[in-house]
Amino acid sequence: MIIGTIFKYKLNLILRINMKKVLLIILAGILSVGTAYAQPSFTIGLGMNKGVFAAEGLESNFDEGGTLRSTTKEYGAFEDSFGSLYIEINGDAGSIGLSVQGDVSTPTNVNEANNDRGGTDTATTTVSADFDDVITLYGLLNLPVGGAYIKAGIVQGDIAVNETQRSGNTYNDQDLEGYVLGFGVQKDLDAASIRFELLGHSYDDVTATNGVATSGNHNKVTISDMIGASAQISINKTF
Repeated sequence: MIIGTIFKYKLNLILRINMKKVLLIILAGILSVGTAYAQPSFTIGLGMNKGVFAAEGLESNFDEGGTLRSTTKEYGAFEDSFGSLYIEINGDAGSIGLSVQGDVSTPTNVNEANNDRGGTDTATTTVSADFDDVITLYGLLNLPVGGAYIKAGIVQGDIAVNETQRSGNTYNDQDLEGYVLGFGVQKDLDAASIRFELLGHSYDDVTATNGVATSGNHNKVTISDMIGASAQISINKTF
């Protein structure tokens, strides 16, 4: 258990550090070529993605006096498919692009009522999250191997929290920030090009509360170690 937690922490830290460094290297490499954008071309593409994402959640429950009474920690993973649309400006060394992806949704977690244990409460608590309006600003650096490239980018988006609480309280929506790092291969065809790429994802920690003061059953949820991996196949056209 301890070894697994340390491994997840180190993996997440390594991903974040490497993504920042590689993104800077890619952008510096592209911009350092003086003739790269003398006559730039533009690429528009449409992709289909399959991703696997995981995170650790910690819920902290306080009493009316503001004293921490209980914590619940869970680690979960899920997979989802989503589309993406991207546009790039291309030079000799590589490309700078902007990608907009479709929504990604987590499974719904259900906390059953206590009537199955002899209680009278028939209400349940359900919660899920949607990752909306996710955009990625990225750089592609061409490699001296036929059609291969490395990719790194910065991710921004929204986390919409969907919940039905027995207490009637709600959690505010949150911002999504993170990084992607990976590699891909592009094959040129007569009228278009096809890409296949693999990306690693790392996101900043997120904290949300139920909007209740510390003197009124305040609850706080922290999502950490958010990482993922995705595969994309796309078709694009360069002008």
